[in-house]
Amino acid sequence: MRFGSIGIPAASRSRRAEAHRQRSGGFTLIEALVALALVLAFAAALTPHLFQSRRIVANADGRVAAHVLLRTLLDAPFDRGNLAQSTREGALDGLRWRVVTVPLPATAAGSDRPVWSAYRVVASVAWGREQMISAETVRLGQAK
Repeated sequence: MRFGSIGIPAASRSRRAEAHRQRSGGFTLIEALVALALVLAFAAALTPHLFQSRRIVANADGRVAAHVLLRTLLDAPFDRGNLAQSTREGALDGLRWRVVTVPLPATAAGSDRPVWSAYRVVASVAWGREQMISAETVRLGQAK
């Protein structure tokens, strides 16, 4: 039998090294459970945020379409000769829109009757469940 450098037979050294490798070669059940608990806690903390972000993204298409329609309603040419108090309504691709025109009080500056009158124009677009945007502007129209 041959002896190693420290006085222990080589076969005995290899058995000890193999036994040590087998003991330290993996995770214990406790370590695996702790790791699983940490992963589950992290997932539980993130889940509400993920659902909220999905709702935001799902509503983004409707919001963008409503903004485009609202801008179109405000930029559309008005019949300046017929801007009296009126309401126009309609629906387009699931979007409900409304434009209300109201005359503003006129202040005469030196003449008996002004040639132009100011009108308040309020446009609103609704979509989904209780979601709405609106914008307001002032337009000039011929006085009657």
